Amino acid sequence: MKVLNICFYITGTSSLLSRHEEFEKKYQDVYRNIVSFLFEQNEGCFSISLSGSLLSWIGREHAEFTQLLSKLISRKQAELLGGGYYNPVFPLLFAQDRTGQIDLMTSEVRRFVGKRPHGMTVFHSIWDNSLVPCIQSCGMDYVLLDSSLIPKEKQFYLPLLVTEQGKSINVLSVSREFIPNMLIAPREYLRNLFDTVNYLTKDDSYNSLTDERVVAIKIEEGQFKKLYESKWLDKLFVAAKEYFPDSVKITLPIEYLHREQTRVPSYIPAGIQSDVAKWAKKAYEESNSSACPPTIFDFLLTYKQNKALYNRMLYISLLINQCKGDKTRKKVAREKLWIAQSGEGYVCDPDGVFANNAMRQLAYRSLTEAEKLVREAQNGSFKEMVSCYDYNGDGFNEYICAMKQYNACVSLKGAQITELDIIHNTGNYADSPRRIKQFDKYEDKYHRGLFVDHLFSIDEFSDYKKNTPTGNGIFSQVLFRQLDFDAHRHEIKLSGSGTFSPIQAGVTLIKKYIANSNGFALQYILKNESPFDLKGVFVAESNYAQTDFSSVKAHSYKVEVISNDEKSEIDAKEAPRSSKKVSYMQITDISNDISFVYEPNELCDIVCMPILFRRPSSSSDVPTISGNAFVASLCWNVELEAGKEIEKTINYSIIVPKKNKKKRV
Repeated sequence: MKVLNICFYITGTSSLLSRHEEFEKKYQDVYRNIVSFLFEQNEGCFSISLSGSLLSWIGREHAEFTQLLSKLISRKQAELLGGGYYNPVFPLLFAQDRTGQIDLMTSEVRRFVGKRPHGMTVFHSIWDNSLVPCIQSCGMDYVLLDSSLIPKEKQFYLPLLVTEQGKSINVLSVSREFIPNMLIAPREYLRNLFDTVNYLTKDDSYNSLTDERVVAIKIEEGQFKKLYESKWLDKLFVAAKEYFPDSVKITLPIEYLHREQTRVPSYIPAGIQSDVAKWAKKAYEESNSSACPPTIFDFLLTYKQNKALYNRMLYISLLINQCKGDKTRKKVAREKLWIAQSGEGYVCDPDGVFANNAMRQLAYRSLTEAEKLVREAQNGSFKEMVSCYDYNGDGFNEYICAMKQYNACVSLKGAQITELDIIHNTGNYADSPRRIKQFDKYEDKYHRGLFVDHLFSIDEFSDYKKNTPTGNGIFSQVLFRQLDFDAHRHEIKLSGSGTFSPIQAGVTLIKKYIANSNGFALQYILKNESPFDLKGVFVAESNYAQTDFSSVKAHSYKVEVISNDEKSEIDAKEAPRSSKKVSYMQITDISNDISFVYEPNELCDIVCMPILFRRPSSSSDVPTISGNAFVASLCWNVELEAGKEIEKTINYSIIVPKKNKKKRV
């Protein structure tokens, strides 16, 4: 090797949750200084990767930046990279959404700097070879991918040529081990970098084809700020010019690719960059030992809430693709879908657990807005329906209730509602995690959805009211079976069975959902199948997800009950609270002004309590609070003789705000 080409690129980390003040600070600390540095250093050059939202914000608030960047691009000192506008996880998307996101970003880049991007980045280097035809058809010449995805036998520090279905794209490997270190002098850094690459490639077969090699190096925003303020970068470019004029070239990827013809034919297996992939095998725990590198689908199987969002996203994407109505509304619906495809909602790590909760809710809200637009686009032809199919790909059918006020998913596992999206533009109220013992002290054995049912002994119920896991999973962990399904009447009739452990009594529960425009009517028939008398407590539990993200412990639910014909409010924000002989309960999400009303056919007790979830964080040695959920349970004391049964019913209503009427002047 005679010449080492070094391609530095700076990548932003903006979020859809970022506020104006955060964007402004990022701009003042980093991006303004990038153009200042490049104008001062005529020999300097950087590629820059911005998210679509950050690029659009800078274009609105700091037009001078895009004007200066445009000049730098014409001087071949800068290159603005493309990608997906909302940083999506490309392998999860349909082809139309993949190209749509890339084309939207390309249009924004062209609008702001006058030239389209030639290269692109991929969120967390989440890769699948099937992306090649899409990327090539969008006019991209190359993709930057983390070196941890590149097979070792293909790491020649040369461009890779990846092919799929007759289409090809160049891939540049981003070497994490060569990230600049301020503790090392720039001259020494360049010498070490040249010597290392030269040593690793001295005997390979490509020496006869080319005298040049290439290294792509990513610089995070925070790293650039330190390197810039310490003048390390200035010294780097001076050192390259003075001490390595013939052996080191700091260049742009597109300039290098136009000059260098040598390519390494390769196949890159599906994967994720290593620092994210290590969290994919076990929830919130690092794991590096794996025979097969994890993919994004392994990640989703580990993080069930992220997988649930993926299911919802696919559902809405299919609705939009099948929509035949108003094209304008369909176009806006697809834009809402793209917002919901932001990778932050599908991939989380210990640096962003809480933000991931907020991003999922933002994504659910955007998907609900998209569904609302699709319904409106059908010119009044929307019809309420309940369908039955394997919605989440777990091998069992689910029941999807697309009703006027909401969209809900009823699962055979626990016969509970695992998703509840209110069409009044809100997130998923059933998006609550489980507690994990090593972080939360307790381990939940069931999904915390809505209308999760339990049958407890008196002692178990006492523990339950203290917010501690108890019981043997009747009926929260039972796989129910379908007894009857009437799509026309919107009726779902399920049956589950188990053993009441204190007396080893067999019990069955028939649970019937009747969906209507504003909620459900639920019917329970609990039967003692054993020859023994049974005494216990039957509980119908609902877990409401966090919707106020002003802080990790923010609580937005208000509970009002009618007990003994008197109305009162229950404050269960800090600790469990209960009330007896309740005939009516209303839970109001204050942040969205949406209420959920429970009207049991018989008086019951209620238990309400908050649950805090803790998860690991790189900023702390102990798990920190990452979010919360609110639990509301209806409870009945039951005494069943052998072979006898009892019936309970609940009318569940969803109340959304009425549209404000315009005042007459």
